[in-house]
Order: sequence, then C-alpha cells, then structure tokens
Amino acid sequence: MNKEAKHKIQIAEAAAERFIINRYFTFESLAAKVNMKPAEIMDLFPSRSSILDYYYESRLILHNQQTSDIPGYPDFTLQEKLSNLFLGLLDQFREHRNFVLITYKNRIIKFGDKTNFEILLKRELKYIFENDQKISGASSVLLKSVLYQSLLWQFHGLIYFWMNDESLHQENSLALTDKWTAFIQELFYSKITDSGADLGKFLFYHSQFQQNLHKQTNS
Repeated sequence: MNKEAKHKIQIAEAAAERFIINRYFTFESLAAKVNMKPAEIMDLFPSRSSILDYYYESRLILHNQQTSDIPGYPDFTLQEKLSNLFLGLLDQFREHRNFVLITYKNRIIKFGDKTNFEILLKRELKYIFENDQKISGASSVLLKSVLYQSLLWQFHGLIYFWMNDESLHQENSLALTDKWTAFIQELFYSKITDSGADLGKFLFYHSQFQQNLHKQTNS
C-alpha cells in the first residue's frame, strides 16, 4: 500500500472518530488530529462527505491488503473466503461501531444509486465466486449480476442484525455469518445440482416427447 493510500485511510478513520464528537467537524480540527495541514487533506478529499464515504471504501481496500498477506488464500474454500470477507468487515466496523450505527443506512444503502462501497463489495464477491474451481458446473450458471446483488442485500441484512445484536462481542452476528456462509457453500458446491441437471438431460433426450419431436423434424 502506497503512502497516499495510508494517509487517506488514516484521515478517514480520524474523520469517523471526529464525526461522533461533532458531525460538522472542520478540516482544521481533522488536520490537527492526523498531524497534517488542512490543505494537504483537501488535496486528497474535496469535502467532508467524501472523507466519510471513503471510510467504508477503505474497509475493502484493507481487506484486500490483508488477504494478499495470507499464505494459501487462493486455495481457501468458498465459505472460508466469504467468512474472511464478512467477518473481517464486521471486525473493522466494530472499531468504529458508533459511526457505523449512525451512518451506514444513509451513506451505504441508497435505493437506485450504487455507492462505491457497494460497487467494491460486489466486485470482491464476483472475484471470489468466479475464481472458485470447486463450484459445481450446474451452479455456475447462477453466477450472474443478480446473485451478487442478492448477496449484497443479504450483507446489508447482516449489518442490520449486527447493529441490533446485544450478545457479548456481537457473538450472535458471528454465528449467523458462519451459518450463512456455510449454507452458500453447500448450495454452490453441492453435486446434487449437477446430478439433477444430468437427470434432466437424460430424461429429455430419452423421453417420448423428444422421440416425437425427432420424428416430426425428419418427416
């Protein structure tokens, strides 16, 4: 990660902390917190709002940085990669929980518009699924944009669950994530889907309907 990216993440995290104290914090107060000049921050961000939005975007940048440092990560199962992604985001959000509680709904869930965080999350999900060699052949037809949009909304649901989770250290949210990702893996790794597709093909090509169709086309 280059120096500029590190500075932007530092600024975004400081802004999240300042936001809890004063939602209308100034560039001057933020600059004092990160030991920079206001002009230096303004060179990186055009507005306070862009800094707060970048906080969420930077969570996925950090995730990619972390996974690149994990030995054998490309060989992880689908559940392991999804768990690493979702639990990693929850862990990062926990560090600035009050900020996320206040801002997630308004800054991330914008009906009709795609936020940068959502775009990056869907891109990461697409990468995970399309580079998994264990996904069954029949299930691979499900790898469409509607899948990633569905998973995105499921993630939003997970965040809402986490926001209202009063268990110790939000342990119920962790358990839900584990069960959710296990279900997704079972769905996409299942050979039952392949067997069902094979059975369907067999029945079609050896059915009376297919035989009648063949006779009609050759008559």
